[in-house]
Amino acid sequence: MKHKLLILTRNPVAKVGIASYLSSLFGQYLTIVSTRIADLTPEDMEDAGCILYTAGELKEQMPFSIPDSVKQLVCMRTFNHTYLQRILQIPPGSFVYLVNDTVDTTYEIMDQLKEYGFSQYHFLPYLPGIEEVREDIQYCVTPGEVHLVPSFIRQVVDIGNRIVDISTINELIAVFKLPASLADEVTKNYLNHIIQIQKLSNQQLSQALDMKEITRGILENASEGLCLLNQSGKIELCNSLFLKMTGIKERDIQEKDFSRLLKEAGIIYDYPSQNDGIAVHNGEEAFRMWFQDFSIADSRQVRLIHTNPLQDAQFPTRITKLCDFSYFSTVNPLQLHMLDTARRVSVNDFPIIIEGESGTEKELLAQAIHQNSRRHNGPFISLNISSLKSESAEAALIGSYEKNENGVHKKIGVLEAARGGTLLINNLQYAAPGLQRLLLSILKNGFFFFFIPLGNGSSPQPLDLRLIVTSVSDLYSRVLEGKFLDELFFLLSTVSLYTIPLRQRRNDIPLLLETFLKRSFHEPGLSSRELLTEPVLTFLNQYDWPGNVLELKNVCTYFSCIYHREPLSLSDLPGYILNQIRKHEQQLDITEHRILSLIAANPRSGRSFLCSRLKEEGIQLSEANIRTSLQRLASAGYIKVHRTRGGCEITELGGLVNTQ
Repeated sequence: MKHKLLILTRNPVAKVGIASYLSSLFGQYLTIVSTRIADLTPEDMEDAGCILYTAGELKEQMPFSIPDSVKQLVCMRTFNHTYLQRILQIPPGSFVYLVNDTVDTTYEIMDQLKEYGFSQYHFLPYLPGIEEVREDIQYCVTPGEVHLVPSFIRQVVDIGNRIVDISTINELIAVFKLPASLADEVTKNYLNHIIQIQKLSNQQLSQALDMKEITRGILENASEGLCLLNQSGKIELCNSLFLKMTGIKERDIQEKDFSRLLKEAGIIYDYPSQNDGIAVHNGEEAFRMWFQDFSIADSRQVRLIHTNPLQDAQFPTRITKLCDFSYFSTVNPLQLHMLDTARRVSVNDFPIIIEGESGTEKELLAQAIHQNSRRHNGPFISLNISSLKSESAEAALIGSYEKNENGVHKKIGVLEAARGGTLLINNLQYAAPGLQRLLLSILKNGFFFFFIPLGNGSSPQPLDLRLIVTSVSDLYSRVLEGKFLDELFFLLSTVSLYTIPLRQRRNDIPLLLETFLKRSFHEPGLSSRELLTEPVLTFLNQYDWPGNVLELKNVCTYFSCIYHREPLSLSDLPGYILNQIRKHEQQLDITEHRILSLIAANPRSGRSFLCSRLKEEGIQLSEANIRTSLQRLASAGYIKVHRTRGGCEITELGGLVNTQ
């Protein structure tokens, strides 16, 4: 049975055009249903595996609820590139009407055409209801809306309905797990469209901008980073999104090959578990980079590089921004001593164990050690053992060979990838016995054998790296329990560091709060008191932070997302923290609940008033009993007890639990 793709549009032209285009690509794999959102029925949605909206605003107009199992995508659209050359029939410098049916789409298409390089024309909008019409204009361009063209136009250029962008096509292939060959074929056709445009005659090119600029415009409009390499390994074309992701300087791309450019840009590499790309980091964000090789129209071999934000769980390693010791903010003596020790030992190559709870920035500490070492110009490779099975962990360490239709492919392991730099192995407490023995052998001998299961033997590879491991549990305790090799532990523990939990260094909370809020809001002069009410500040300073520094950082990021002019109150805390508050509220007995409600309804209530009201409700309590309950509510932060007959007043926290 075929999977079902439901396409939602707002006009009948897009309904037919997009469905037809996608059917030509996926018809043998998918059942494609297309309808206007105004005509949508529950029957249309039955068995749909994915909903594709032709515009982002349609998602907000969806009249029915969508099951969580149904994937929702917004369609990125572009032009059929072979049709764009038709515009070159129009003399450069001409005023040209852009004929379409809606205001937003008309201006969007005009902007796209300028981005594609057609800036030699003066585009003006023409759509139903236009008030001022220039009948002296002789030319128009329209995306399939020929019936709207005014009668005085002498030359009509129909560039066809916009089609689905290559990035959306690749998303659909991933959602429905369609054959990878489809992606290759679509990309190949995309490239050939561009090449065909470049093959226009010199006469045509003289009438317009250089076609390389138009091609560049096409690439610039793509929703992913794209780069085209020639047979020599140099960049022929790339878009600005690719340059932004990689950090490569445009001025360098003509002189240097691609691998050298990546190295000079300070790109950090990480290695996937499958042979479908690499992960890179530009110092701020992580991206997936994958490659496609093609023989294009003139038989030249080219390589297209796609670059997208890294969101794929198939990569077992994580890439983070490399930091140095200046990143850490603390006034805690134990944490300061630990950082000073880490700084002093970073100048040598001894193995290091970093132990500490989750969220205590163990990996960032490892990065700082690397940055302060003699190996700082080498790679920093991070491998998370907890995400790998035992056999895949060993392959990730030493590499492997794989057979495919093109022969034998070598996949290097992190030991080889980290040569000259630092290898970080996260969560070593999860290492299986076999992996422990392998690691012990490598460390003892100072080299590793790259195992070749397909024959030809193997040769020793020198271990030229600094090894750092992390653990959330006490590794020595695991040694005593017989769960970790004692010899391996003592080889690794030449230097042992322990990161302090945030609840044990509460004096750091205000400091870290200020630091993370400034980073999240991108305002160096910002103060926490401008953003948060006093009860929120009090709560954050008293909170135990089970997720440690990472949790505090995430809460600050959350605040930056929801902040809107007024200082944030306790009700603006993340949902999981509010749930913790509710759990505390459930520890109150029925009488205390009622007292809290009475104080909320009657500010400045005293013991006499509360005693009287409770008796009216059949609750017999002495003033001494009420005093005890008030003390308990005050210690929990739910009320404030005023002196000299000032009575009691509910706090913001008390108001929060009272409304649950």
